[in-house]
Amino acid sequence: MTFRARLTLYVAAAIAMTVAAASLAVWVVAKHELLTQFDRTLYQQATGEHGPAPFGHNTFTTYIRPDGSTVGAPLPVSARALRVATGKDSHSYFTDANVADKSGNTFHFREFIAPTTDEAGNFTGGVIVAQSLQPTDHALARIRFWILLVGGIGIAVAAALAAFVATAALRPVRRLTAAAETVAATGNLAERVEVDGDDELARLATRFNGMLAALEDSVGRQRRLVADASHELRTPLTAARTNVDLLREGKLPDDERRRAMDEASVELDALTTLVADLVELARGEERKLRVEELQLDDLVAGVVERAKVRAPHATFVTALTPTQVRVDPVLLERAVSNLLDNAIKYSPPGAPIEVSVRDGEVVVADHGPGVAEEDIPRIFDRFYRAAAARSKPGAGLGLAIVREAAEAHGGRATVESSTKGARFRLTLPAAV
Repeated sequence: MTFRARLTLYVAAAIAMTVAAASLAVWVVAKHELLTQFDRTLYQQATGEHGPAPFGHNTFTTYIRPDGSTVGAPLPVSARALRVATGKDSHSYFTDANVADKSGNTFHFREFIAPTTDEAGNFTGGVIVAQSLQPTDHALARIRFWILLVGGIGIAVAAALAAFVATAALRPVRRLTAAAETVAATGNLAERVEVDGDDELARLATRFNGMLAALEDSVGRQRRLVADASHELRTPLTAARTNVDLLREGKLPDDERRRAMDEASVELDALTTLVADLVELARGEERKLRVEELQLDDLVAGVVERAKVRAPHATFVTALTPTQVRVDPVLLERAVSNLLDNAIKYSPPGAPIEVSVRDGEVVVADHGPGVAEEDIPRIFDRFYRAAAARSKPGAGLGLAIVREAAEAHGGRATVESSTKGARFRLTLPAAV
């Protein structure tokens, strides 16, 4: 059974139970009111000065003497009525009785039984005042008929309305289901669900669209990463393979053989760095930070010393203010190292590279050509290389790692550029 059918069934059943309970209540109240009015009439007749009515009229009266004999209409005398007439029970009461005439026809009566006294107050027996319930039974039967008819029509209408309401209410769910099935069948993550209103289902559709958008962005970034990585890996692999093939042929002179080996080694180093960068970027948000408390100035000082070994021709000017932070040291060292490598790459010979640490912020400034204004918005994108940088070695991943490291710690990476060079900032708001 579909959810729509179950919802319709549940709503119709709830309405049917409500209608049935209301109908039963109406029936009970109507019956009680009619019998109460009927009993009031019987009581007034029993306590008034009315003589016995002949059998065959609407009201009948039978007097019971203390010895058990009767006067009046031939109504049957029950044991309890006899106890009232003989003085053994002084309580009056109402009861129903079925009375048969001489022809064998049975009539439904309502009886009032009470003790009687004379004008002096002396006990004289009991009286039974009976009246036919046929009009009342007929009225109750008609009430019952109309209750069943109106209740049945109401339940049918309610079931139809429940089906209509279920269809309308589940329309957003059907759209959501159709979109999910389309995505599953076609793999098209650009599919979206139309959002109407601001209720729970609308919020669910909005979250579903957001999930698809995030998934589409993630898959798109993965595909771009694979495509860009394939392109970037092809260059060093081709160069290294060419040199290895030449060495395998064994036809090169000694000096060219050494040069081929040196070039292959350089390409393999570049390939190693590129693969390491790709692995770092591929980890993305799945990276688990191993955060510890340390001195940011000490960490940067260590990275600067290693950069001096890699680039002995570079000149570093440092201004490191003691700053304590909670960071992943491995990831942050990688980010600072990439900033220094970038500055080394674009700094002219003899120009100082300024490195400063203060209040949880690392600033690396060079005196190179700077960053073109049109390149600033994309300078931290993966594999992005400015036109002026395409003649330099690298794959355009270093600054992307800087940004991801900053964002992983809840910070940000920015760049400022002028004619005097570029200034990169790595800000860590988690600084203590």
